[in-house]
Amino acid sequence: MSTTPTIDPAEIAAGFKSSVEGKMPAEQLQVATTAMQTAATGYAANGSIASLLFYMQVQVQIKGGKTFDGKAGGIGLPGGGALFGTVYTDDINRLYANTKSFAFQATPVYFAVEFFDGNHNYLGTFQAGAVSIVTGTGGGSGHWS
Repeated sequence: MSTTPTIDPAEIAAGFKSSVEGKMPAEQLQVATTAMQTAATGYAANGSIASLLFYMQVQVQIKGGKTFDGKAGGIGLPGGGALFGTVYTDDINRLYANTKSFAFQATPVYFAVEFFDGNHNYLGTFQAGAVSIVTGTGGGSGHWS
């Protein structure tokens, strides 16, 4: 386990907020952005992104744990790349069992994936340094196996 954030959690929370504001109830957005900045438990992870302009495939693998596979709509530059970072969550078992959807932000500085349950409650975040040419935002569905 790792507890040192890869990227400033406040930057991740601000990027998430700007990408979903008006698309998510304000109370859930506040809970999610607060949780993003306070999650204390981190798990080393790697992943990948493949972007085909309006369609993205995201994979996150927690070292010694499960793998998340997600498919998303959104808009971003085409391309792909490998990701190396950390998954932050307050409850890894809840993350594994309840993830139904996700949002992502790909910037020149970082790549982040936020995981949600079926009621859009925040479960955790994968954050990694940007290592690909993909930039954009979006969201979709996925699961851990």
